[in-house]
Amino acid sequence: MKKKILLISLICTALLTSCGSSKYSESAASYNALNGAHGIFDSKGYSSDSAATYEEAASEDGYYAADNTVYAETDDPQTEKEQTPNVNSESIDRDMLVYSCTMGVDVLDFDSAVDKFRGRIEQYQGFVESERFSDGGSSSRWYDENEQKWSTYTATVRVPSRVYEDFCNAFAELGDLRSKNASVQNVSQEYHDLSTTLAIYEQKEDRYLEMLSKAKDEANAVAVEDKLTDIQVEIAKLKTRMNQIKTDVAYSYVYVTINEVKEYQAEPVHNDTFGERLVNTLKDAGTGFLEFLEALLFFLIYAFPYVLVFGLIIAGLVKLVKAVRTRKKAKEEKKAAVKAENVKEKAAPEPEDEVKPEK
Repeated sequence: MKKKILLISLICTALLTSCGSSKYSESAASYNALNGAHGIFDSKGYSSDSAATYEEAASEDGYYAADNTVYAETDDPQTEKEQTPNVNSESIDRDMLVYSCTMGVDVLDFDSAVDKFRGRIEQYQGFVESERFSDGGSSSRWYDENEQKWSTYTATVRVPSRVYEDFCNAFAELGDLRSKNASVQNVSQEYHDLSTTLAIYEQKEDRYLEMLSKAKDEANAVAVEDKLTDIQVEIAKLKTRMNQIKTDVAYSYVYVTINEVKEYQAEPVHNDTFGERLVNTLKDAGTGFLEFLEALLFFLIYAFPYVLVFGLIIAGLVKLVKAVRTRKKAKEEKKAAVKAENVKEKAAPEPEDEVKPEK
């Protein structure tokens, strides 16, 4: 009985083993067929039709191989950070700080203060990034020597960060410090992220350079070269930003303003006496009357040509009106005389007929 049970167990085990082997072979065949369709390389080199599908696989799935190694290419470099070797953190400063300060001072001697300021820049080994000067005068092109002017000087200065505080204190001593606003920005994290991203792009650049050197087909070489150009452009941008951060950390920003001011002098208060007020009033009255006569005389002189022309015109019109009226009156008088004569003739008795004497 035991022998029968043992025999049946052996037969079942053999059947199960054969079924598993057949399923594994079918899965392996399907996997190999799928890999061949996408042009993925095996551990021994190219698949049977990989050369024909190299460009298609590169454009669709982004798979590339070099030295019989499979790479999964992505557009986002952040997805490859896990595959990237750790950047040496000791080469990056833990605290990369960018200092900036905005300051303004008022000075009595403007030219001397500007000269001293430029001397401070040279003393602390800084340089002027930009500057602007204004004399505070009007924008008119007419020169007025009595015009009040208030000069202003503004500049953006870069000084070494190690003497940043000393330079700010030296600038404050040039005059009366009116405003100061300082700030600091920590760019360590940004620089670390840029360094990590740069390492990723440089690895990609090395792979594409190796692929380009081994490319035999011209179309494949052009596709790899285009991708390599894009990567190199990104590398240049990253290096530019990293260099800018290093410069900002090494040289701090100081925005300065120098304003010219003048010392205020109060005049003493003077109370006029009655006699002084009376004299001043008479002087003002006399001056006002003379100014009135002067203005009237100038007005008459200015208006004389107009008065003369309008006077001639008015005189001519008056003469014309008088002539018209005289003629009209003469006509009316003549008509009245004629009418009166007619009336007189009608009122006179008619003469009687003469009586002839009888013979």
